[in-house]
Amino acid sequence: LEKWLKEGDSEDPSSTAEEKGALAFIPREEIWKWIDGDVENRAWYFAYKLVSKILSAKEWQNSLARVFLVRYGQREDVRRNLRANYSTEAYWGERSLHLDEKREKLLRIKVDEDNVDVKQWLNEFIDDLETDIEHARIDEEREF
Repeated sequence: LEKWLKEGDSEDPSSTAEEKGALAFIPREEIWKWIDGDVENRAWYFAYKLVSKILSAKEWQNSLARVFLVRYGQREDVRRNLRANYSTEAYWGERSLHLDEKREKLLRIKVDEDNVDVKQWLNEFIDDLETDIEHARIDEEREF
């Protein structure tokens, strides 16, 4: 069910209907009604499993992730699980470079952000990444 809801990049406006997950076709108000029916159990789950990972400053403003944070970002469990969602990925090359690139994307998004809950999530994520970058650089130095 999760895969069916999230399949493809539902936030990419250039995606065809076949590439988008079902979540892209559900009105956001219906999503909020479902989450509000059991916020304690559904908000963190939605953040962890169903929000698409958008880190393009151009796409961020209207992304489901941002709108979700505006609505539920005051919850620590939501912010933590959304960071975990955004941290689940594959990459090639040096870990420190990958994390630094992600941090730079978040910093570009943060420049135009005006919502306090979204800024808090961005700040927490950037802080986590800075710690991870430092550890990754230490590990990489040990390897060489």
